[in-house]
Amino acid sequence: MTEQTVTERLKYVVGETRCRLYDWRHNVQTCGDVSVTSLGDVGENVDHAAPYMPSHPKFLDGTIRNLGIDYSRYVFVDLGSGKGRVLLVASEFPFARIQGIEFSSNLHEIAARNVKQYSSRTQRCKHVEPIHGDAIQYEFPRAPTVIFMFNPFGPAVLLPVLRNLEASIAELPRDVLLLYMAPYYGDLIERETSLRLVSEERYHNQYRFTP
Repeated sequence: MTEQTVTERLKYVVGETRCRLYDWRHNVQTCGDVSVTSLGDVGENVDHAAPYMPSHPKFLDGTIRNLGIDYSRYVFVDLGSGKGRVLLVASEFPFARIQGIEFSSNLHEIAARNVKQYSSRTQRCKHVEPIHGDAIQYEFPRAPTVIFMFNPFGPAVLLPVLRNLEASIAELPRDVLLLYMAPYYGDLIERETSLRLVSEERYHNQYRFTP
């Protein structure tokens, strides 16, 4: 399956029209695809980046709701967090804290503004931190972790990220779940880390390491 085919199959998930109501309700701006050439100040790994496409809130809510975990024990991490929609949906669950890593300064600034402006009476996690940086340099939390990726980058970036994750798990074994949406490079997960495929859904794979 080509990357273009994967993207076509995700049209249900990322439908622009369906998401505008979400932005209006919560006083944020997360809609709108952003091409790689429009990402702004992005650093040396721009050639390996994927364009920004927002995930559908209903899909995200259902995916996180079905994890079957005690959210309060876990840190939620979005690698390639874009405008922050995944962070906002995750904040409706009582995670210990939430972090988003985004290397585009343009998208990071939008995400930071969205986190500040987010309006929801049902929000259960207030510790939401958008981080401007390169995923290769990110230090994974030393706590049980849920990681989300919407195919944010190619193997040149994904491989060192996975190796950093594996080193972190080896140093401190703990429960780690990886939600990989559009898992175009899914074969690398089990090859480079101790995580194993536990669920293969229509739009994403779920991997897990349990000590």
